[in-house]
Amino acid sequence: MKKTIVSVALVLALSMSAFAGNQHRKQPREKCEFPCEQMVKSLNLSDKQVKQLKEADEAFDAEMKAIREKKQEAQKTCRESMKAAKERRDSTMKSVLTKDQYIQYLEQKLERLERRPEGRFDRNARPMMNKRFDGRRHLRPDCPLNQAPDAPADK
Repeated sequence: MKKTIVSVALVLALSMSAFAGNQHRKQPREKCEFPCEQMVKSLNLSDKQVKQLKEADEAFDAEMKAIREKKQEAQKTCRESMKAAKERRDSTMKSVLTKDQYIQYLEQKLERLERRPEGRFDRNARPMMNKRFDGRRHLRPDCPLNQAPDAPADK
């Protein structure tokens, strides 16, 4: 009994110390003024030089912001074009395959996604792994598996 109480107390003490250690996280720094006072003193900068360095720093910040925005925009367009290509491929598959073949293709695609390691694909694009009431899995609300089956296609 004593060993159990001691071990529970030890676990509680360790977990409390772990939570206490996380409270001292540093807050994100605000952008410091450039050039800082230490730089001005150590380099013995004049007021004119300080003003020129501040203007250069502002121009640099604006340029970096523009570069970051351009990079995000390029990533977004790349993602959109890849998504469009995948949709075209799926629509081609849907038009070529029969309804049963297409459903089987989607199920195989889902199985491949389930076997992938976690870090291999975008978590936002990951299919939901919930089972529907009828036992079939679904990718997303607009998935053909979620729609009521139409008349069988003869191809």
